[in-house]
Formats: sequence, C-alpha cells, structure tokens
Amino acid sequence: MRRRKTLLKATASRLASYLSVHWQKTLILLFTGLFLVAFIHWFGEEEGGLLPHTRMLIYLTMLLTFVTEVAALKNRYLQRIIQVILITALHVVALDFTLIIAKPESLREFGHLVYYNVEQLYPYYWFSLGAWALYLAAVWWMTKKRRIAIAMIAGILAMALRDSFSLIYLWDEAALLILSGLFLLVTGHFSNLQKKNPEGWGYIADYPVSFVTPIILLLTLTVGVGTLLPDVRNVLTDPYTLYKHWEGETVTLGGKLSNVTLPVTPAFRSTSGYGRDDTSLGGGFTYDYTEVFTVETSHRSYWRGETKAFYTGKGWENSEKELNLPNYQINGSTTTRLEANPLVAGSKLKTVEVKQTVTFSDKAKFPILFGALSIAALDQEAEQNADVGTLNWDPASSELQLSELAPSSSKLAKQPKQYSVISQMPILDEAGLRTALANFDKTQLADYLQLPDNLPQRVKQLALDITTDATTPYDKVKAVEVYLQSTYPYTNEPNEHKGGSTDFVDKFLFETMEGYCDYFSTSMAVLVRSLGMPARWVKGFTSGTSERDSSIPEEVMRGEFADTDPDGAGTYTVHNSNAHSWVEVYFEGWGWVPFEPTSGFSVPYAVDAAVPQDSTKPDDTDTDTSEIAIDEADSLPMSLWISLGSVAVVLLGIGVWFFAGYRKNRWIPRWIPRGHTFLTRSPKSELTYNRLLIKEYEKLLRYSKKRGFAVYDYETARETITRWRNKDTFLSPDLDKLIPLFEKAKYSPRSVTAEELARAEGLVLKLRKEL
Repeated sequence: MRRRKTLLKATASRLASYLSVHWQKTLILLFTGLFLVAFIHWFGEEEGGLLPHTRMLIYLTMLLTFVTEVAALKNRYLQRIIQVILITALHVVALDFTLIIAKPESLREFGHLVYYNVEQLYPYYWFSLGAWALYLAAVWWMTKKRRIAIAMIAGILAMALRDSFSLIYLWDEAALLILSGLFLLVTGHFSNLQKKNPEGWGYIADYPVSFVTPIILLLTLTVGVGTLLPDVRNVLTDPYTLYKHWEGETVTLGGKLSNVTLPVTPAFRSTSGYGRDDTSLGGGFTYDYTEVFTVETSHRSYWRGETKAFYTGKGWENSEKELNLPNYQINGSTTTRLEANPLVAGSKLKTVEVKQTVTFSDKAKFPILFGALSIAALDQEAEQNADVGTLNWDPASSELQLSELAPSSSKLAKQPKQYSVISQMPILDEAGLRTALANFDKTQLADYLQLPDNLPQRVKQLALDITTDATTPYDKVKAVEVYLQSTYPYTNEPNEHKGGSTDFVDKFLFETMEGYCDYFSTSMAVLVRSLGMPARWVKGFTSGTSERDSSIPEEVMRGEFADTDPDGAGTYTVHNSNAHSWVEVYFEGWGWVPFEPTSGFSVPYAVDAAVPQDSTKPDDTDTDTSEIAIDEADSLPMSLWISLGSVAVVLLGIGVWFFAGYRKNRWIPRWIPRGHTFLTRSPKSELTYNRLLIKEYEKLLRYSKKRGFAVYDYETARETITRWRNKDTFLSPDLDKLIPLFEKAKYSPRSVTAEELARAEGLVLKLRKEL
C-alpha cells in the first residue's frame, strides 16, 4: 500500500512538472480538439453526412493524436510515423481488417489485389487521416490570438447560417465552439503574459488554482447557463421561416424539433407512405424513411395490400361489386386455409410456397394485412395467438382486412403486432403465358375492363400503336410494360403545370410525361383495359432491404454471399419510402399475373429452373468463372490508380521523413519488422466477373459521394439513382444502362460475361468524367 502511494505521488509530481513546462501546448491541443468536435458533430447531423461509426473513429484518431502530441517526442518525424501507425492499427482492429494474400498472374490482378486490401479500410481510414492532418494544422493555426478570432467568427457565422436556413439544430455545437474558442484566447493571453512579464507569471505559477478556477467557472457557467435557458419566442422572424412562408408552408419551431406542416392538397408535396384515399392521384412527395414493418420470409416479394378496380379519370375507387362482395370471417388465432378465388381455379400457373412473418413497428397502423401474392393461408404459431383476432378475407381481391368490432360499428379491431401467412407465389413462365387466349368471361370480369366514358381517344390509340407487333395477349401486356418503363422517367416531383388534360392517365402519357409509381401503374391498367384485357390496380410495398443489401464490401469480396440467392430467405425491413403500386393482369387459364411498369423497378418472381426463360435474354450459363484471365491491355480503373498513387505518396512521405532524420543525425528506428509473421494469411480471394462489376459500381458510389450525391445503405441501387436524378435532372442516361448490369451481378444467379464487365467499366469511367 505504501509503495502504491509513493508511486502515485511520484506520477502526480511528474505530471505537474510536465504541465508546468508544456501547459500551453497541452491546452491548445485540448481546446482545438473540442473546437473541431463541434464541426464533426455538425457534419454528422447533415443528411448524408458522417455516419456514427465514422465519427467515432475520427474521435479516437484525434484522441491518439492528442496523447502522442502531449508526449512531445524529440524527433518530430518519428512522432508523425508513430501517429500514422497507431491510426492504422486502430482501423485494422475496428474494421476487422483481413489481409488478402494471393499470387497475381498479371499486372491487373496485382492492382486489384492491392486495391482490395486498401479498400477494406475505405472510407473510414481516409476520413481519419484527413481529420489527423486537419487537427495538426488547426493546432498550428490556434497559436495566435488573431487566428483564433478568425476561426471563431467564421465558425459561428457558418453555424448560424446553416441553423437559420435549415431544420438542423446547431445551438449545442455553437456553444461548444464558443467555449473552446474562449479558452484558447485565455490560453494565448497567459502565454503572452509568461513571455512579456516573467515576474507576474511567476506569482501566478505559484498559485495557479486561485487564478485558473475563477476563469473556468466564469466561462463554463456563462456558456452553460445560456444553453440551458428555456426557448423564447423570436421577436423577429428568422430567414428560414420567412423563406418557408414565401413557399406557402407553415413552420412551427419548438425546442430541438422543427416540424414542417404542409397544406393538405393533392397537388402539393406530401410524404411517401401507404395511403387509403386514392380518389385523386398525383402531386409531388418527399421520401419518408420511417420503418413500417419487417418481414421474415422464405422468398423476396412485393408485399401486397389491396386492389381497386374502378378508374374515375382522376384516381381509383372500389367498384360496386367490390364493395358488395361477401367477405369470409376467419379466426386469425389458428392456422386457416383461406377460401380460393374461383377465377383462378385450375390455374396452369406454377407457384412456390412462401412463408412470411410480418412484425409491425409501434407506430404503424393499417386496416389490412400485407403479404406476397397470393395469400393462401394463415400460419399462426402458439405464441402469436393473442396478436391476431377475427379477420375478413376477400378471395376475389386476395385481401386480408381487420374486422369491424360490431356490425353497426365503424371501429376496426386492434391491429396485430405480428402475424404469419403462407402465400403461393407465381413462377414466371413466359412460354406458357404466351399460349393464353383472350376467351375469358367478360361479364364476370367487367369491373376489370371498366374505362371512363370520357377517356381521350389518343390513350386508346397509343395502346394500339404500342402493341402493333405483338401477337399474343401476353406479348401485348409485356409491350405496354416495356414501353412505360423505357419511355417515361421516374420522379417524385412531377411538373403538374404542363398541359390542361383533366384525365390523370392522358395527362401523364402526353403532357406531364414523368411521374412515380401511381402514374405508371394507373396508365398501364388503363392501356391494358383499352386493349380489352382485364387489369386491376394493386398497392402495397416493395421488398424493402435485407442484411444482404447492406453487407459490407469485404464480405462480398470474400465470397460470403457468392452462392446465396438474393431473392431467397431473409428478413426484410420495409420503410414508408417502399410504398408502391403496380398492376395485375388476368390471363384465362392462368389467373392474375403481376407486372411492373414503373421505370427503375422490377417485380420479384419465383424462377423455376425447369421452365425455359425468355429467349431474347443472353444465355451466359456456360461461362466458367471459376478461373478468369484478365486482359492486361485493359486499362486499370481510375480509382485503382488513385489508390496505388495514395500508397506510393505515403511510402514516399515516410522515406522523406527517414532521410531528413538521418541527415540531421537523429535516431532512426531499427525496430521495423522484416518478416511477415505479424500478418494473417487469408484464403485466396477469387476474382470473378460478378465481384469485379460490383466493385465498379461501388467505386462510382464513392466518387459520387465526393461530388455531393448522398448514398444511403437502406436504399436499393435503383432508389439511389432515382433520387440522384430527382436532384439533378441532367444526370447521364448511362446510369440507367449501368443499373441492370449491377443488378445482374449482385442478384441474378446467372454470371456476368467479360463483355458486360468491360461495358460496365467503360460506363463507370465515362460517368466519373461527367460527374
């Protein structure tokens, strides 16, 4: 015990002795770090800004820099090398780095091998190195009072402008910036006092606590009390509120939450999500990424909600027949086989059984239950008995609805937190569907053939023009789907001011000529009905995102998902932004088949290996990707050259440091390991065409982020490109050519060919130059 006390006293004495000499440097390092923390936290609040994991690594990097700088090694170059080594070790541990060692057979494979090793640390390592360099530069800058004042004024102005013209709340960050800046000014003042008045400084050094304590309390209490005071209504309207009022919006500011209330008008912006009122379609919206539910399923699918048959010219309503169809009441607490739709009895359409367990979020409220087409049974387990009560089942539209509490009551039963269903998901058999004839019972399907009496003739004529070369009903429907997907761009804010047509479909097809899912799906249903074929409008949610969609790049690179089916089992998270609508078309003898006319989307089908697929698609099943030979004449991608150049610059910098230290007769470390015993050998990473193409797309994402295009891990590739195009309508159409190649590489069981890889590399290189 006595030895421990002696050791503690000795340590405290050494620390006090060190601080008495290096107090200025230590305080400048501390408060400069806090000054930068305010900005780092700000950038984390921005949409598409620094992620929490990135910020944490930056903070740890700054902490390592602070500790090594306080240590004050005599050799400055050695100190920098140690800092880089520690930062690298931090990221190797934090990012679970695995060294990939392989024997490359060409220069290109060697380049990719280096790239794969370096990329495992991307982008965190480069952010941290940037923060390290910025921290050292800021410490140098903050040694003069004038520089400190300039940094404070610039930082406060930047935060004030951003806070005033956005919904981001930066008061706490501004308080930290002001507090750290004031302490830096005080540190500079005492430093000057020490130099200019040694006698006065000697007295302060003898009694440091009596001088430092009042200053710390004064500054801390002043800033702290200011941040804790209650909000007071502004005397003058702030610029952001003025701007929103000018835009026609109402802004309510309260505490740290700024809620924007939009006027409820169909033609004005709303947020994405599943709505019940479809009588007046159209208008722009903003994406809402609130989680709605999760689906644990044996196959990816669209999660179908309800259908509507009566098109009014402005939107959709339930037909009179739909409203009067008998519903079957079922007990949701037991496993129940649902009544089948008589229209699909004896269907030739093959199906696969898909089991789904849907778990709603706490805030999600819906009068219907969602499931893949088409729901065939409830599959409730014992522990879920209390979740699901009595339900209404409509076999004609394949809808599961919550029952009313009483026949005369308009209140619905409580929505279940969780439920399980079994669906019979259709297997796409295009060859078989082309044999379907249009000899269905028009009386029985009259609701799905209905069109407004005042539907413009040019809509009907367009349907005929699109299907001129089609010979079968299926080919006609497919031609309409392809036409809509390839002709009209997707946007969440269509220009409704074009033209003057009063019919929703006519206005979209000939005047607005842009829109989102409701525009595409409604137009396809009307065009198909114009051809005399039954179609219905369906709404629900797209698949959502799974863990596989957000897997880290090195997992793909190591092949952990190489042999998994991207449309297979998994848990999918569905957000409000996944709300969607599409079309189902009836084929005699086959039943209802889903179609996806919206540009940038594709409906998931089950695939039967025994069924021949569309002959128009390239057959690359014979491509052997177990061993690949890459042409050395192909140019390496630009990002690979950048990575190699970065490594070369770092090595050159280290060499310069060593050379400079040697010329000045300073000690050069001799403990650099000469072997590779500290490296962990991993299995050789197989370089397949699919993985290389995925890497090309990921490089484009990283470059786009640097150019200001945000990337979110919960979005699909098509959703990301769509959002970019909404932000910048002048983006190259080559993006649309790259997406199918990426989706084939990542999700399709078929292999990418060498020609497709070369085409993707060319598109990425071209897009980077254009961006």
